[in-house]
Amino acid sequence: MLSSIYIKNFAIIDEIEIDFHENMSVLTGETGAGKSILIDAINVVLGNKKTNKILRNEHIDTEIICHFNVSNKNILGILKEKDLNDDKSCIFRRKINTKNTSKIYINDKPVTSSTAKLIGNLIIDIHGQHENQLILSSDEQRNRLDNFINISEKKKKIKDILIEIKNISKSLSEIALTNEEYNEKVSLLEYEVNELENEALDHDDYEKVYQDYKKLSNADILIKKINESKNLIESDNSININSLLSDVNKNLEDIRNIDENSDDLLDTNISIQEQLRNLFKILEKYENSINIDNEKLTFLNEKILSLNNLSRKYNVNEKNLINILYEKQDLLNDLKKNKENIENKNKKIEENLLNYHLIAKEISKIRIKQSLLLEKKISSELKKLGMSDCQFKISIASDKTLISNNGYDKIVFLIKTNKKSKLLPLSEIASGGELSRLSLVIQLETRSNNDCETMIFDEIDTGIGGATSEVLGNHLSKLSEKTQVLCVTHLAQIAAKSNHHYLVSKDKNISSTKLTYLDNDMKINELARMIGGIKLTDKTLQFAKELID
Repeated sequence: MLSSIYIKNFAIIDEIEIDFHENMSVLTGETGAGKSILIDAINVVLGNKKTNKILRNEHIDTEIICHFNVSNKNILGILKEKDLNDDKSCIFRRKINTKNTSKIYINDKPVTSSTAKLIGNLIIDIHGQHENQLILSSDEQRNRLDNFINISEKKKKIKDILIEIKNISKSLSEIALTNEEYNEKVSLLEYEVNELENEALDHDDYEKVYQDYKKLSNADILIKKINESKNLIESDNSININSLLSDVNKNLEDIRNIDENSDDLLDTNISIQEQLRNLFKILEKYENSINIDNEKLTFLNEKILSLNNLSRKYNVNEKNLINILYEKQDLLNDLKKNKENIENKNKKIEENLLNYHLIAKEISKIRIKQSLLLEKKISSELKKLGMSDCQFKISIASDKTLISNNGYDKIVFLIKTNKKSKLLPLSEIASGGELSRLSLVIQLETRSNNDCETMIFDEIDTGIGGATSEVLGNHLSKLSEKTQVLCVTHLAQIAAKSNHHYLVSKDKNISSTKLTYLDNDMKINELARMIGGIKLTDKTLQFAKELID
């Protein structure tokens, strides 16, 4: 609710500050005193009015501050989402400098006019001759009908379904491929895996292949070196290692005959001769093991060439090709699992869409049925407010292909205000007073806890009087039980129904508007003035008391 307003240097207002209260408050005063200017100031601070030519004194900045106490959870959620939350307090402030440059703040944080409008339109609903009233929007008309038929639980289910579809679709977009892309990727990976499975070797196998190739490709050299070594050890020539060691042995025997302590020398030489004979046998055995297998050599050569080519292709060492194989196998398995996952997710989306359509159909049926009841109620109440020839109609156009948080239906409120006119959308109604009264009736029939907490009615009493004005006053009073109501009125019958009364007057000395809160006696005098003019009489005062009673 609007708890206070401060206005400085705006139109015909020098400076005023006033507190407002719950339930119903009225603003009265003579024509030209500035009652509607207060509404203009509120519109300006909410970003709904242009700021051209609103400065009273061109040498002083203009400032407007509106302090709201907010309990609506939806509004508090939006304030928190936009980092504007300050508990349940919401302060709008607009400052316009002498160059007509303006800034809007919410809880002392600068915001754009669009943000101010968004939040402001949720907090307060202003009904005036020239205002873009909330009830004119198709979204608000749908919300009014939905409040009346109470389908919030079904709408919540739809919202939850669409959130889940959105989340699944988002995860799909991160992993999904077209069928063509998927088939191409799988085909390539399967080819690469097959290629690597046929060629790649683990580290031990690779070493064996490499060593076998090296041995076979150098078999001639190995045999040559073995034969040379054998000839050096033992050959038909007189000079070889074995014959030389025999000569050494003879010399060592002669030494031992002279020196008995030289046995170790002879034993060592004998041991060397024995090792040399063993070496000769080992060389023969190794020579016999070398099998010149040209077919195997060709195979090994091709294997190593293939490994070399693959290593260049995948830019790794031949020994690491096996790791590339494991990576490709994992990718291929993940891709195949992904397809299964994608199919499951798409199936889940289809199931959610099926549930959405079932609930959306139910909502449409309920809307169509209950709209007839709401039409009758609103038409009946409008007749009580002097709109006897008025006909109210709710148009529901259903598009069963539409996917939205609100289901299939586009809701349009239609009205004709006299017998000769046609049913037209509310936005085409010329009379601000008629539209305000219609909005009041709609609010009374369709109010919910999620609605705005302050409603302002300006010129709602245009063109009515007598008993009709008393009915209108009763309606406003009834509405104020559910929301704060501020009403600018010229009719005593309406003002008498208020819980709080403010007199808007002009200080003739400075030609500036001022606001005065009226106690009970002052309220009686003001009602008497509204009934009988400037001169108060016992009759008008008595009538004023009766209206209040």
